[in-house]
Amino acid sequence: MHNLINITMALIVCIAFTLSSDSIAQNDKAQTNKVQTAPTERVLSLQKAIAIAQKNDDWLVKSKFSELRLLDLSYGALALPDPTISIGLLNLPTDGFAFNQEPMTQFKVGISQMLPRGKTLALQEKRYQTAAAEQPYQRADRILKVALQTSILWLDAYRDSTNYELVQDAIPLFDKLNDIVGASYTSSAGNTKQQDIIRAELELVRLEDRLFRLDSDRRVAKAKLTQFLSDQSQAANTSYEDRRLADVVLPQSLAPVIQQKQRAISWLQHASMQSQYGILATHPLVLAIEQRILASTIEVDIAKQALQPQYAVNASYGLRDDASTAMGGTSRADFLSIGVNVSLPLFSSAQQDAQISASTKAMLVMCTDKRLLLQELLAGLNSVYEQFIGAEKREKVYEQKILPQLRQLSQTALNAYTNDTGSFADVVTAKIMELDAQASLITITIEKRKALAHIDYYLSHSINTTGTADHE
Repeated sequence: MHNLINITMALIVCIAFTLSSDSIAQNDKAQTNKVQTAPTERVLSLQKAIAIAQKNDDWLVKSKFSELRLLDLSYGALALPDPTISIGLLNLPTDGFAFNQEPMTQFKVGISQMLPRGKTLALQEKRYQTAAAEQPYQRADRILKVALQTSILWLDAYRDSTNYELVQDAIPLFDKLNDIVGASYTSSAGNTKQQDIIRAELELVRLEDRLFRLDSDRRVAKAKLTQFLSDQSQAANTSYEDRRLADVVLPQSLAPVIQQKQRAISWLQHASMQSQYGILATHPLVLAIEQRILASTIEVDIAKQALQPQYAVNASYGLRDDASTAMGGTSRADFLSIGVNVSLPLFSSAQQDAQISASTKAMLVMCTDKRLLLQELLAGLNSVYEQFIGAEKREKVYEQKILPQLRQLSQTALNAYTNDTGSFADVVTAKIMELDAQASLITITIEKRKALAHIDYYLSHSINTTGTADHE
């Protein structure tokens, strides 16, 4: 009996030691084996996911067409209005309807051309060109937003998959511990009680329930990621088997932070509010609204052209027939008429002034939108930076203090239980706490990477290789 007790306790110690090891490392090893068995092209890294999402983004295509449409409109903006041609038979006598009876009877052909007010056509061309120039900035911002959204979805999928693997690796160990405790109780060895068996079975069931929930979470996260990455234009030609969630294989570990992002964090640690404001002023979203402001100033100039006179030129040629022989056969000269019409804004000045005022206020609205946008970007940048710093501090605390202490606590609880000075509940509680801490560390690491992805959205356009601000 004494040998049986020793064997049982030795097995428990062995299992506890296995459980006390770094489960994150175990999970990475398990994922490594899975990734090694999967084709390389199926491993979806974060950078690869971002590239796929940007390539399949139809919004970028739409923006390009919008730019081309505006450029086409600018090409035709300089065209003058169509001329007006008039043809008429003038002063035809009604007593005989003879074309040569009266001297004033003539066949008249005329043409008139309206001219735009001031520089309206040139300004309209410039307005379309300015509006078209906004689209490249919109596309640059869209590329950054797609990278951010892809990063969030990918990191969510990675977190849920890693937590799933963490619990999946822990279940067999708890299952074996449950069997050993049951064997110890059956043989009446040690201080194992019936409640210890119930507790072991309960924790195992709870872990299985946790695994089911995490499996659902990771499938949902992968579904969101694959849906976001899919090319909708080819979706109808893609079979269900090609879209299976099982085809998404994530890497076994997070890639190191690239140098550019490290420079961004380093720059933020010492950057003043004014420096941050200056950097954000070169953000593509801000540059896009600056183009809208420029277009609105052109709208004001176009409205001011309504105060200029509008000219129209006209010319006509009147063909007359010579007098009849009965009237002496006198030769009659044709008539040529040339004139200019001028439209003066004398009575519509109030309407024109109102239009100018409205256009000016629209421009001021755009300027206010720019200031609000800069404030929003500045607040967002500082917010995610604080989130990054907080997550980094918590990550260090978990890695350097909480997890080592929980491992020590697990070992201490196990030693006390094997020496009949502690309860089995303390052993299970310590193990669950350690597992929860490992899951918390994964979540904190992912939150840190999410904050870094947001920082990358705000600053990636302007941090150069020297770590200083420079708009590319």
